[in-house]
Amino acid sequence: MATDNVITLHNHRVALHRGNAHQAPDLETQAESIDQDGVHLNDVGALDLGRYVWMDLNVDEGEPVRALGEVQPRDPLTLALDIKFKHLFPDQKRRLMHALGK
Repeated sequence: MATDNVITLHNHRVALHRGNAHQAPDLETQAESIDQDGVHLNDVGALDLGRYVWMDLNVDEGEPVRALGEVQPRDPLTLALDIKFKHLFPDQKRRLMHALGK
């Protein structure tokens, strides 16, 4: 993940949805970091999210930014997880870039 323009504050909640993004999330956790490429999460446990997951990212005072992410392969010994952005709607991307200071 890129090191420029990274949100590293630990108050950014991320809700992960394996299926329908309008249903209750399968997991809610804190983002370790969010950048223009994706999200790094710590301590997500052994939950199998599959290959793609919808994410609701709390990056500002408004509604969460919704993005489709691709779960990256991870070391089975760690509980951390990287999710790369696969799709962001244009208005959602603008909000994310604004929150990142771009």
